[in-house]
Amino acid sequence: MRRHGKTPIEWLRQIGVLGSNTIIGHAIFLDHHSWLHWPTRNDLAHLAETGTTVAHCPTVFSRRGILLEDFGRYRAAGVNLGIGTDTFPHNFVEELRTAAILARVAAGQAHAVGAADIFTAATIGGARTLGRDDLGRMAPGARADFLMVDIEHPAMQPLYDPVRSLLYAAGERAIRHVFVGGQQIVRDGKALAFDYADASARLQMAQRRAIEKVPGFDWAGRAFAGLSDVADAPAGHFV
Repeated sequence: MRRHGKTPIEWLRQIGVLGSNTIIGHAIFLDHHSWLHWPTRNDLAHLAETGTTVAHCPTVFSRRGILLEDFGRYRAAGVNLGIGTDTFPHNFVEELRTAAILARVAAGQAHAVGAADIFTAATIGGARTLGRDDLGRMAPGARADFLMVDIEHPAMQPLYDPVRSLLYAAGERAIRHVFVGGQQIVRDGKALAFDYADASARLQMAQRRAIEKVPGFDWAGRAFAGLSDVADAPAGHFV
């Protein structure tokens, strides 16, 4: 604002960055956000009119008390939304649940967004972001990217709406198999691409090595456990 007299979104539009091939990460602090008390309300319209996508990753910011205001509002404005995860753990289904719950908290009403809206953002929204009509859907000519859910899993019961049951109750516990491009990468809930037990053991050792080195990278030479705002974060994510 000091340099250009515009919000970041207005400036990006002026210089030609916004468009259908642009993804804005998070896009939380737009001019309508309640923390900013900004006089204009133009940023959402700029994103919608230019076809720009917002990559919504709710968990990482919610841990710091920060919310998108709000998913339903962006969607109603015509903004394409995709769901992502950029924090530990990389649990995509949990990210969807968090997105749905926080959307309602931020909007202050239970009908701000539905499970189908969140699921669409996680599939079609992400595919649209990439300009791909062969992703995010089950259709002739599309890639065989899909998962298989055990609808008889206790957490899926009583079964009325499978998407709602998966997002709000079962989570990854009911996911049995996952295929990407027709190739199975998860069978019976276990990843096939690597030895999970071995990877976990090596990760644990790497974590210990990293924690030992933390003082050497901190200006005050502090140990890992003494670093402000980091001690509560999962050590693996910090590394």
